[in-house]
Amino acid sequence: MIESNLAGGSEGDHKRILEQHAAYLLANSRFDVDMLEGIWSASPEATFFNLNGHTYVGKNQWRRLWKFYVDKLETGEWVPYDMGGVVSGDVAVVWCHRKTTVRWIGSGPGPENLRLDDDYVSRSTMVFRREDDDWRVVHVHFSEASDASRPGGV
Repeated sequence: MIESNLAGGSEGDHKRILEQHAAYLLANSRFDVDMLEGIWSASPEATFFNLNGHTYVGKNQWRRLWKFYVDKLETGEWVPYDMGGVVSGDVAVVWCHRKTTVRWIGSGPGPENLRLDDDYVSRSTMVFRREDDDWRVVHVHFSEASDASRPGGV
């Protein structure tokens, strides 16, 4: 399992949350909607901010997105690093950077709002909530990391 720096919660919580995080990265690399069932919350308030810049509300919208992408978009392994987070009661937040490559294999041009055919780093924040004695994702926010100089040299 990847090294992480989670604060709060129990070792059992950390283990399961990190298992769910790793399962999501694997499912995402395959656009495996069946695997997503055990990871994403079915709660209607679950909201997901995708790397493509769009917002998806509810697990079914995310499933529809993956069904669209499955034969059009190919990703490499999503390799997390700089993992951290907090666990408090029935809520946990996990953040990390992720390395990957995304390639358009569909017919015609790929979406304008995705970085394609290039290795890059994205940032991930995932919010987990304990539901029925397991940890489920109720919110994500993915964005591309910048490789430009930091303002003010910070």
